Amino acid sequence: MKTILIISGLDPSGGAGVCADIKTARAIGLYPASVITSLTVQNTCSVSSARSVDSEIIRQQIRAVVEDIEINCIKIGLLSSVDVADVIAKEISQIDVPSVLDPVIFAGAGGEIGDVEAYKRLLKHVSVATPNLVEARNLASTKIESADRLEEAEKLAISLNRKFGCDIVITGGEMGGKDVVCERGEVYTVSAEFSPVNIHGTGCVYSTALACYLGLGNTLEDAVRKARIFVLESVKKALRPGKCFPVVNP
Repeated sequence: MKTILIISGLDPSGGAGVCADIKTARAIGLYPASVITSLTVQNTCSVSSARSVDSEIIRQQIRAVVEDIEINCIKIGLLSSVDVADVIAKEISQIDVPSVLDPVIFAGAGGEIGDVEAYKRLLKHVSVATPNLVEARNLASTKIESADRLEEAEKLAISLNRKFGCDIVITGGEMGGKDVVCERGEVYTVSAEFSPVNIHGTGCVYSTALACYLGLGNTLEDAVRKARIFVLESVKKALRPGKCFPVVNP
């Protein structure tokens, strides 16, 4: 069984973050090793706060896992501190496997919880980044003017790819289910059936599924297609454990 190293935040309500990542990895057939980057106070209704775990603890946890278990892919989620980003960058640079960064800046239940500068520090050290359109705008150094969201996403993907060097997948929540991919400077779109309902945790599941499929040896285009289908099926089976937003069900 292949192993994914998940480096992400904790959602105590279980709908997103490392809880959703672990469920996704197990559903696809990978063994999840997990390092918590941030402790959040949230439920299915709202997010109150996010507090970073000490960066030295994160360093020690990553090293403890890597020296013991063979890692086949990496998924990185919530980062609330530049110090944590710097530690992760140094540690993953020594692990030659596909790595996917999901820049969680805004929580699906509302509220800003991620550090934009932390993600910018880490973008140069990962294989792929999966921002949505709003997150891509926050990461771009220049504003992209376009009345068409798909065209804007394509320009943003190219800009981010040139600036940071990693492949970019701008996920299609704001584009009717079309994911815009910039792979080694070439842009293409991947389309799939789309649900407009706000489901908690979809970004986490998508990026983890993408990392898993890359770890299993898929090309980026095939991994994007499979991750999109996996998210769609998880959305169709969404649960409502709390009073507010339904949560994705991998």
